[in-house]
Amino acid sequence: MRQSFTLIEVAGIPIRLHWSFLLFLVFMLISGVVGAGLASSLGGLGFIIALFASVTLHELGHSLVARRFGIKVKEITLLPIGGVSQLEEIPDDPRQELLVAIAGPAVSLGLAAVFIAALRATGIAMGLGTIEYLWGGRFVASLASANVILGLFNLIPAFPMDGGRVLRAILAMRMNYLEATRIASSVGQGFAFLFALLGLFTNPWLIFIALFIYMGAGTEERTAEIRRVLGGVPVNRVMTTRFEIVSPTEPLAAVLERAYRGCQDDFPVVEGGVVKGILTKASVLAALHEKGPEISAAEAMQVEFVTLSPTDMLAQVYEKMRGCNCSSLPVVQDGKLVGMVGLENIGRFFAYESAKQKLTREEGDAPGGRVL
Repeated sequence: MRQSFTLIEVAGIPIRLHWSFLLFLVFMLISGVVGAGLASSLGGLGFIIALFASVTLHELGHSLVARRFGIKVKEITLLPIGGVSQLEEIPDDPRQELLVAIAGPAVSLGLAAVFIAALRATGIAMGLGTIEYLWGGRFVASLASANVILGLFNLIPAFPMDGGRVLRAILAMRMNYLEATRIASSVGQGFAFLFALLGLFTNPWLIFIALFIYMGAGTEERTAEIRRVLGGVPVNRVMTTRFEIVSPTEPLAAVLERAYRGCQDDFPVVEGGVVKGILTKASVLAALHEKGPEISAAEAMQVEFVTLSPTDMLAQVYEKMRGCNCSSLPVVQDGKLVGMVGLENIGRFFAYESAKQKLTREEGDAPGGRVL
């Protein structure tokens, strides 16, 4: 079962809707009908849809600025808790990260300004230029208020909100990336404790937000550590050159037999030394379910895939693999397949290299050199 489906495509970026969002809309509609009647619930449902249109524009702000810096955007996914822009990588330049991060809140606050200006103009025309009209419970006024909240909330300097990335980008202009991330993560965790404390005495929803912020801060710090260890390491240092390839005409049943006997999940489909597609575990399972094991590899393979160069840096490769949800990618040189890199290869390198670097730091800190 696919977890999301494409709703629309804007500027070449697919806007996808997670299935849980549809359940959320149904739940809100039923709750509204039971509690306030059909007319009121339809109005509330319309507001939620309009609010998520604003969230989509917020995410498009991030995505379009990222594309200006050459960063590929896979998609935007709408969830009940908001939107997520899936960028292939985080900008290395802190100034670029600052502009990408601040673009979303800028769009939200810009939308709020447009709504407020429209309300003021309408209020003057109708003779209703009052604060009550401007900030009342009417549709556009509520949407303006929601966009102000969305913009300002995302500027809180705490991961995973945009404000956390803004803070890190500013700090990274004055110190190394990892140290900037650690400070920004600590600030974010401080906000998490504050929200949790407030939630105990006011709104329990704040406790959920606190948990979300605390976990997001920890994730960003771990990701920064991974980037530090993998930074400057080329793909050819960890790629494997021992792997099985598949012919486009080979039956899927034969590929399954290879998978049973080995530890390889993803198979490059190669013809004349050129990669024509990738047989991933997911694509094989989908093909088995839909067409059976007698089809050819060419009928089951993914024809859209990312390729790597032997000189690509592992830090960027890791982010690309996370962005495209890939477990392994082919390494191509002069149009020919020369290797494969998987998350397992990268994870193994990270574990050994980080342990080695930690030992080196401890030896340097110990008086008199290495302690035996």
